[in-house]
Amino acid sequence: MREVLVRWLRAAGYGATEAPDATTALDLLAGGEFDVVLVDIEMPGRDGLWLVHRLRERFPTVAIVLATASDTVPPAVSMQEGVVEYLLKPFELERVVAAVKRAVDWRRTVPATPSAADGNTKTVAEWLSTGSGLRRSVDGGTE
Repeated sequence: MREVLVRWLRAAGYGATEAPDATTALDLLAGGEFDVVLVDIEMPGRDGLWLVHRLRERFPTVAIVLATASDTVPPAVSMQEGVVEYLLKPFELERVVAAVKRAVDWRRTVPATPSAADGNTKTVAEWLSTGSGLRRSVDGGTE
């Protein structure tokens, strides 16, 4: 599935890199500049929620799109701080591209080096409350 997502995103004009697990994803992010990370809750090794937490610690300006095969994931889990979008499998091209576009839009609102101390950090929650963001891309609609 990773290969399909990469193909879809590249066809939509985005640069895309795949990682087989959370540890590799963190290594890739440490070696390059990324705007968006699409994270599956269930992945080999460390799970996606572990990765989301590490991304927030180490890469606070990266937008996160969280994906799951379960439509029963509670909102407290699926919409953690820093998660801009939520996708439900099976993926559809239009929903994936829309989620990544929304994540890129969020990323563009975040300063390159955010600092909560000087008030220049716009959290995902603040961004969503402005009506700019989607809560999730599950049934083709938005909340």
